Amino acid sequence: MKFSKISEAEMEVMQIIWASDEPLASSDIIEQMPSKRDIKITTLLTFLSRLTEKGLLSHEKRGKKNYYFAIVTEREYKKFESKSFLSTIHGGSIKSFMVALCDDDEISREELEELKKWLSQK
Repeated sequence: MKFSKISEAEMEVMQIIWASDEPLASSDIIEQMPSKRDIKITTLLTFLSRLTEKGLLSHEKRGKKNYYFAIVTEREYKKFESKSFLSTIHGGSIKSFMVALCDDDEISREELEELKKWLSQK
């Protein structure tokens, strides 16, 4: 599956779409946008167009409206972003990533124990 990275604003749109069980019209999406974001319909339509071009969305026409749906799952996208981040920032090294988290107490003991348990099961 081929798709591209998305912006923070595009991620907000995708999270709304991923949370829905059915395709959404732009009016449905704009109603669900976080109240802190005052977004115009033209801006949302630009985001939807970009997300379609980037390979994350598709749409179907119903009457005069387009209804948008994800063609990439949230899990698939998170995996893509995680691998990209690990490769770009840490040279693909999971150890480098973990050291960065643990050096400044960014990860709790409980999280470390949970991670150890998860790794031992793999």
